[in-house]
Amino acid sequence: MTFLARLSRLWQPDITLPRIVILISGRGSNMRVLLQKSRERKLLARCTLVVSDRPAKGLEIAKAFGVPAILFAKNKGESREEFDHRLAERLKQENPDLVVCAGYLRILSRPMLEAFPNRIVNIHPSLLPAFPGLHAQKQALDYGVKISGCTVHLVDAGVDTGKILAQRAVPVMATDTEETLSRRILAVEHDLYWRAINDYLKQIGALRKS
Repeated sequence: MTFLARLSRLWQPDITLPRIVILISGRGSNMRVLLQKSRERKLLARCTLVVSDRPAKGLEIAKAFGVPAILFAKNKGESREEFDHRLAERLKQENPDLVVCAGYLRILSRPMLEAFPNRIVNIHPSLLPAFPGLHAQKQALDYGVKISGCTVHLVDAGVDTGKILAQRAVPVMATDTEETLSRRILAVEHDLYWRAINDYLKQIGALRKS
């Protein structure tokens, strides 16, 4: 039996837990932590599917955790809305309680937002509403702020404009480069994201009972 097969057999998820799907576009650093926290029963959710919109190392990492992982690429000539409609239809098959963006580089459009209203979360490497979009760490350094950080938020039609669920500050050092600041913020993301997801899943549960 291969190492990956042994690893996947070591962990059998609790089918009674809330269901999440994770969207990635690259190495899946935050995804790896979420899957590990789920295995440790700290993240009180089970991931039923990992989806990447491009070939990505994270797909193999997910499979090593025993989680189904698929490449779901945009077709030639397909519009953003057409792609998101197709993606939403695939994700609906998983019946997720939450869709989790973890380094997913596509801006989600109406078909996804309507399919999962207030059920899509993202983490961004700045204290929103400051420095939305790409290269947030460079934006922070260029602006000269002394405090940066990361934000977990709901995804809406804007770019990093959804309701804020959790934030954590990271001091900006005088010697910081984009690389060093990014690395320190990422370490904080790894601790914040799973906690914020737990909290929001509890909130969703309370709302459903009311």
